[in-house]
Amino acid sequence: MSYNNNNNSSNNNGSSARKFTIKPFRSYTQMDSHSAHATFSSLASAMDEINNRNASTLSFEELYRNAYNLVLHKHGGLLYEGVQDRLGLHLRRSGGRLVRLAREDSAASGVVSASSGSASAML
Repeated sequence: MSYNNNNNSSNNNGSSARKFTIKPFRSYTQMDSHSAHATFSSLASAMDEINNRNASTLSFEELYRNAYNLVLHKHGGLLYEGVQDRLGLHLRRSGGRLVRLAREDSAASGVVSASSGSASAML
């Protein structure tokens, strides 16, 4: 059995075949504030996983889709401010660790230089 889609196909009334188009389903409902915050919450947890170097389980396609949908439904401000806050938090944490390491390193080098100075004074 074959499908023939030309205008010479015979119908009972002799008219030509109709052209059918299938359009994708589009949901025209707007994303509410609660859904937007829930979507950003999943993005924030994904940013935490990326920062912890544990991104092997993440689907970047899904993350992109979530960010795109936030912007599409007029919640771009939530996305922008949320990413800014989350990255600022990560930078403050890593900056605090770097400052502590630098202080410990300078204290250790101070102890080493003091001990070497006292050792040379003994000679």
